[in-house]
Amino acid sequence: MHAKKLLIIIIGCFLFFESIAQVKESLEEVDTHSLNLYNAGQWQVLIGYGKEKISAGIDFPLLRMRTGYAAFMLGNYSQSLLQYEKVFTDDADNKLALHYVYLNNLYLNNITAARFYADKLPAETKVSENIKPLKISAIETEYSYKIPSDTTRKNASYARVGMNIHLGYKLELQQSVAMYDQVINEIKINPLPFPPPPPNTTMVQNPQHINIQQKEYYGKLIFAANGRVSLFGGFHYLYTPFNNLIYDNTISFVGIKYASPYVHLSATAHFGTITDTAYHQYDGSVTLFPLGNTKLYSISKIADGDNVTFSQIIGCSINKNIWLEGNVTLGKFYKLLEHDALYVYNDIDQKNFKAGGSIYALLSKKLSLTLNYSFEQKTLYKTVNNNFYQNSITGGLTWKF
Repeated sequence: MHAKKLLIIIIGCFLFFESIAQVKESLEEVDTHSLNLYNAGQWQVLIGYGKEKISAGIDFPLLRMRTGYAAFMLGNYSQSLLQYEKVFTDDADNKLALHYVYLNNLYLNNITAARFYADKLPAETKVSENIKPLKISAIETEYSYKIPSDTTRKNASYARVGMNIHLGYKLELQQSVAMYDQVINEIKINPLPFPPPPPNTTMVQNPQHINIQQKEYYGKLIFAANGRVSLFGGFHYLYTPFNNLIYDNTISFVGIKYASPYVHLSATAHFGTITDTAYHQYDGSVTLFPLGNTKLYSISKIADGDNVTFSQIIGCSINKNIWLEGNVTLGKFYKLLEHDALYVYNDIDQKNFKAGGSIYALLSKKLSLTLNYSFEQKTLYKTVNNNFYQNSITGGLTWKF
């Protein structure tokens, strides 16, 4: 009986050590094969092989770094970030993994995360990459000309100048000043005389010219809590002369953003006054990078303000320097805040539909051009079916330092 138990124990130990030897052999085989694929530059094969072995439980830093480098070489920065981020999380002293975490975030246009990791880079890397804690990061300008189809609404213009400043590696300040200019013609009927006029008397109608010259200031602070989570907040001040009245209004906002390699999630709450009326708006948005880069992206947003609206943006690159983008906003509204309250749509005419397209072009390493066309269907103030249209053309330049 004891001999039988002893035999079972011996066989169990043999099988245990044999399984360890097989795992050890598998690790060595995976290491050798992945290295051969890496040296041969077979990037696509290496990505598939690395992901397969990691899913099977064979996971070690060199395998992830080789897989991440292969993805980086093919322009799949999300997949590359996924691998290098795991290596750096497990080993904060791995400076090579850190460098690629920084680069992948940079190429995914996630500047907040890139700056967070830039703080941890070696001094010589910061010098070679021209990374500085304090600097003006960008200056941007835009001008928009709006053409309504209704004659009581004159052509409008909007001009904005902005500056972004890095206040260290984890904090960024974005500021803008803007002006909106338009003349609105409303028909004002003179009060009825007393006693009432005879029947069939034509009432006198006087055109009332309302000149709008709205001035704006916008400020936004972004704080990188870690490599994936950032917090932001700010305000938008509007000085609005309208029909012999002056409105001094401010919209404040706070928000949070979570940026994983393939998906970015954000939520924003806005609160304040518009034309001396309390206004609240709550947004939620999802940004997708299905190819792991900015060659194709999608931004979906739901906003709950005076009404619920849904907006969708689809963008793609046609070459390394030019991107095309289409957008649509569904839902009826008078007021709407976009891009974290950078743009305040405050209209006496109801907007029923908005759509458009944009072109983004890199003119040089630091200078980019934006051209945008927007179409809006609107309903004239205090009417039900009196619809008209507005076409807008916008041009902008951005210089990045």
